[in-house]
Parts: sequence; structure tokens; C-alpha cells
Amino acid sequence: MRTLVEVVARAGPGGRTVLPVVRASGQLAVRRTGPTTVHLVATAFGPLGGDDAVVRLVVEAGARLAVRTVAAAVVLPARGESPPSVQRVHAEVAGVLDLQPEPTVVTAGAHHRAVLHAELDEDAELTAAELVQLGRTGEEPGRWTGTTRVTRAGVPVLHTTVALGPGAAAWLPPVAPRAWASTVHLGRAAARVTGEDAVRLPLDRGWVASAWGDRLAGTRAGLALLEGVPPVEEVLS
Repeated sequence: MRTLVEVVARAGPGGRTVLPVVRASGQLAVRRTGPTTVHLVATAFGPLGGDDAVVRLVVEAGARLAVRTVAAAVVLPARGESPPSVQRVHAEVAGVLDLQPEPTVVTAGAHHRAVLHAELDEDAELTAAELVQLGRTGEEPGRWTGTTRVTRAGVPVLHTTVALGPGAAAWLPPVAPRAWASTVHLGRAAARVTGEDAVRLPLDRGWVASAWGDRLAGTRAGLALLEGVPPVEEVLS
């Protein structure tokens, strides 16, 4: 199944954010749930192997947009030889975008590919989170591949790909985490910090933090500790 979501956020009168475009088709619906917030709602079970979802987000100068989901996404394989399911998020940001969906759970035999491509203007701000659990309780893990590309004013800031699960080149027991949590923030600099199975690395006027482990609950907690460390200017003051 092919899914398309489109949301445009624009600065309106009195500094309010208006959403002139809010539409979706396929496996997702989109609902405005707050002054600057939309939620994506699944209208069918999945994603299934072979499904292709595209989410297009445009945040114009002076506007703010927060994107959430109402529940975790459970990725299932198709019958027979299952091709990957794919979700591509394309974001054009001149204002402020906060993208924090609920976790993705990749079941045994499934392969999910997640792509975030964000193009930021010079003064734009971005926060984008990714939460992944391979396999349900008592189940063998599925496979997940995540790619993040971020540019600011046409200049590359971050380009990374992480592959987890059976068949991934770097996923070799005993170093084979089943849970992954990551946050990319562009807008305020932060110092490098390391923790147990977690790291926060500086970017140009931003940072990227990642944590990994066996269960997502502990992995999220490790990531939150790193995110809570003060920004670099506060550490040095």
C-alpha cells in the first residue's frame, strides 16, 4: 500500500501558526490536535512488507509544527518472500519542527527502512526522534535500517545510516542491540557526552544523541540522561 501525508505550517495573524494543508491517504490519517500539533493516526494494521509511506512536512518562517503519532507502529512481514516496508519523511524547515513519533516495533521476518531528509534554512530549528524495538516479547528480532540526512542552507550537517537486526553488516552478536533511541537537534549547540551504551555528539549549532540496548525502556532512559546534560554554553559559564 502507498501512503502519502502532507502538512504545511505557516505563520498567521498575531504570531499564530496556521495549517493551510493537512491531508493524508493510504494507511495514515492526520489530525490537528493542538495550536501547533498534528497527530498521525493509523487507519490500517501495519506497515506490512512492501508498504511505502511518504510524509512531507513544510514549516515556513515564523511557524511551528509538532508531529506526533497516537501509538507504536508494528511492522509485519508480507506473506512469502517479504520485501522491506519503507517510510520516508521529507521536511523543509524555515521555522521550528518537532518530530517525535511513538516507537517502531519490527517483528520477526520483517524489514523496515526509515528515511528522514530535512532541509533547513539558516535560522530553522529541528528536533527529530527515532525509537526502535526489534521483536516483540519472546520473539526473534526483525531488521531495521534508518537513514538521516540534514542540511542547513544547502550545507550538509549530518548524514548517517544505522542498520540493526539479522543480516545487517554491523549487527554481530554479542554486539547486537535490539533497541535503538536517537534524537537529532539543530538550533542550540551542546558538548560531547558519553554514557553507558549512549553518546551525545556535537553538530554545527546542534547535537545528535543515541543509545542502544536490549529493551527500549532502558535505552530511552539512557538517552534522556544525555539529553538532560546542559548545553555547552551553560557548562562553560
